[in-house]
Amino acid sequence: MIEIPGRIPIQIHPFFWLCAALIGWLNSGSFMGTLIWVAIIFFSVLFHEFGHAITAAIFKQTSKIQLVALGGLTSYEGPKLSFWKQFIIVFNGPFFGFLIFLAASFLLQFQWSPSIALILKMTQLANLFWSVINLFPVLPLDGGQLLRIICEGVWGVKGYKASLLIGAIFSTAVALFFFLIQGYLAGAFFFLFAFQSFDLWRKSRSVTVLDRDDDTRHLLEIGEELLQQGKKEEAKAQFIEIREKTKQGILYQVATQYLAMIEHQEGDNKGAYELLLSIEDNLADEMKLLLHSLASEEKNWKLVAKLSTECFQLVESEQIALNNARAFASLHQAKPAGGWLQTAAFKAPLDLQKILNEEEFQGIRQDPDFLHFVNTIQ
Repeated sequence: MIEIPGRIPIQIHPFFWLCAALIGWLNSGSFMGTLIWVAIIFFSVLFHEFGHAITAAIFKQTSKIQLVALGGLTSYEGPKLSFWKQFIIVFNGPFFGFLIFLAASFLLQFQWSPSIALILKMTQLANLFWSVINLFPVLPLDGGQLLRIICEGVWGVKGYKASLLIGAIFSTAVALFFFLIQGYLAGAFFFLFAFQSFDLWRKSRSVTVLDRDDDTRHLLEIGEELLQQGKKEEAKAQFIEIREKTKQGILYQVATQYLAMIEHQEGDNKGAYELLLSIEDNLADEMKLLLHSLASEEKNWKLVAKLSTECFQLVESEQIALNNARAFASLHQAKPAGGWLQTAAFKAPLDLQKILNEEEFQGIRQDPDFLHFVNTIQ
């Protein structure tokens, strides 16, 4: 990765060059044409990102630029910005790209050698095309960010959620259009954008006003930093404060999971279990695994059965399979109980007689469906 220090540091990832070369080759079919396209893409994307970064700096933000596989990314941090300032920062990216189009159009009015004229024409068309496409109301494009800023500024959290749904619908329509005209690469990108927007919209249904509040998010960041430093009690205080302040939503769920992890590490499995149980449908994968284990300890076999397949897909362990077998056995479901017991035996040797004497298996020990699996293990 190339890093260029400065007031606005720049990072250029290797995949940026690879994707730029691929685009160049598809458009030119020659080595020299590919090099020219890479130069045009590099200059155009970097100038576009400077539009964001310079504007952010004017608003006293500290920004940095990354050139990544699918284009550029400008991030910034600093004093909280009003919606209109956020809008201008985002808008000035496509605006700077349009300035390149205007400059190339102006220069084409003069006489140039055929090769220079061709490069100017390529620069003109590339920046016009990208500036227009980038204003489509689809995340992660700038147009999607502008739509989000407008909707959230007017309607708050409801506007934020609506912008994601609008983006998903619009991106799907654009993807279908490109597929119809056999623009399969562009269609694939917009289909990916549609999926991402829809997934964000689905997840955003639990977002609250406080989830979009910078001060509340800062509390979470402080808690995470304290946890990384090993200051568990101070981190717990931060996460408890977030839970008391938010009551629900994404930040509430994240803080709850951190608290459960700390409680588990300190040996309070009952407290960790109750915390995770309160948000069981909104857990990260690691916390689902922890809840599966704690539910087994608490003999909440219905919950273990509910989590059985998903947790085993995350970690294919003998212990998870065995707990799944216990869960289904206690629910008198012979076939899945036998199947999970067989799976556990595949993962590690079992003391089968000891397991079959457990309370959970008493109701199905003589069931023919269960015995069919048991006989394959013995």
